[in-house]
Amino acid sequence: MTNATVTAENSAITTTENKEQIATFLKEHEEVEMIIPVMFGLFVTSQFQLRGAKALLVNLGVATVFRQLFKELKKSPSQDTQSSTTQNQTNVSEDEEEMSILHSVKGRVRLRIPQIKKDALFAKRLERLLNDDDNVLNVRMNRTVSSVVIKYDAGNLSDMDLGFKLMSIIDAAKGE
Repeated sequence: MTNATVTAENSAITTTENKEQIATFLKEHEEVEMIIPVMFGLFVTSQFQLRGAKALLVNLGVATVFRQLFKELKKSPSQDTQSSTTQNQTNVSEDEEEMSILHSVKGRVRLRIPQIKKDALFAKRLERLLNDDDNVLNVRMNRTVSSVVIKYDAGNLSDMDLGFKLMSIIDAAKGE
C-alpha cells in the first residue's frame, strides 16, 4: 500500500468522524440551528444595508440555506449512500416545503407557507401568535393555497426588525 492510499483512507475516516461529531453536536444543541441563521441574516442584511421586503427575502433565504445545511450535516453516513433517484425525489419535496414571500407592500405582506395546508395545529398556532403581536393589525389565512396575508403597523421598528420578528413568530409556531 502506498503512502497516498493510506493518506486518502485516513482522510476519508477523518471526514466521516468529523461529520458524525458535527451531527451529534447539532442534535445535542438544537438552539444553534435557531441562532446561526438569524445572526448570519443580520450580518448579511446590515452589510448590504438591506431594508424592508428585500431584507425579509434575504433572511428567509439564509434560513432556508442553513436549514438545508443542518439537515445534511445531521445525516448519518449510512444515509449518504442513498440512490440518486431517492435524493432527487427528496430534494423536490423539500423545495415544495419552503416558505416564500408572494407579495409585499408597506403595511402588508402575503406569504406562502406550505406547512399550514398540511398541519392545522401549526396554522392555528401561527394565527394566534401573529394576532397576539402588537404590530399585527390583521391576519388572513387560506389553508387551501398555503397563503397568509399579514397587515401590520411597523410603529418604531425598522423593516429588518419586523422581518426578524416575523421569522421568530413563525419559528415559535413550529416549535410549540
